[in-house]
Amino acid sequence: MLILCCGPDTYRATQRAHELEEAFRTKHDPSGTSIERFESGKGAVDEVIERSLTVSLFSPMRFIRADGLIEHCPKPKAKALANALSKDPERVIVVSIEQEKPTNTELKPFTEVPKLIVNDYPLLRGKAFEDWVRQAGGAMGVTDEQALIKLARACDGDAWLASNELLKLAAGGASDVVLEQESNFYDQADAFLRKDKTRHNILSAGDREKLMYPLLQQSMAAMRAQSGDTSGLPPFVISKLRNINPERVHALTASSILMLLLSRSGLSDAEEVLNLLP
Repeated sequence: MLILCCGPDTYRATQRAHELEEAFRTKHDPSGTSIERFESGKGAVDEVIERSLTVSLFSPMRFIRADGLIEHCPKPKAKALANALSKDPERVIVVSIEQEKPTNTELKPFTEVPKLIVNDYPLLRGKAFEDWVRQAGGAMGVTDEQALIKLARACDGDAWLASNELLKLAAGGASDVVLEQESNFYDQADAFLRKDKTRHNILSAGDREKLMYPLLQQSMAAMRAQSGDTSGLPPFVISKLRNINPERVHALTASSILMLLLSRSGLSDAEEVLNLLP
């Protein structure tokens, strides 16, 4: 059996390979004596061929991990490798992480392997990545929905980074990535509140959709600071927002609410709604 876990989302591909190994260990080999791992590269091809052809009488099953097996397999050895994997597909399980999904040409020599499974893990973006972060966070015991959404948007597509930050959240800490990004977008929101002359220049850079929430939060915080409702607001935020022109604050608050409604209803995209900013 040959199972390929293909990138470019190498984190999810690696996780799948770990899951397969643990499943094999649980079901067939608690001691781990029938599990072998080889360095990726051309040398691994010869090792896999040898192990696949010499199944031990004392080990009814064998699990082999050799990454880049297809990517690094020399063309003259492709058929020999395919034949070795076909000899006893029920007892020999080979798992390989490939950086990219092999092309049909690269897979052609292996199409006759009785059990060839190709798991493709493309990079996730937007809502798909957000759903993945929620699921991964839930498995770690992170239940703060807003924290998970912020993390997904800050790490969009980078599962390795998101997984590291999830560990911090699971331990009761905060994500450095989210804090850094929020600081950047809140600075941009403040530029609009101050009616900075260069405020519209920032709209040509970064993720525009991520600016909408800080805009609304900062404008509403300014309204609270000016009305005396300062409970929960840090002193430096109160000091920064209290003296902004109230008309400007009200106009930006109304624009921010309208932008979110138009964006979330699908009537406009982030680029279009940000044109409503005064």
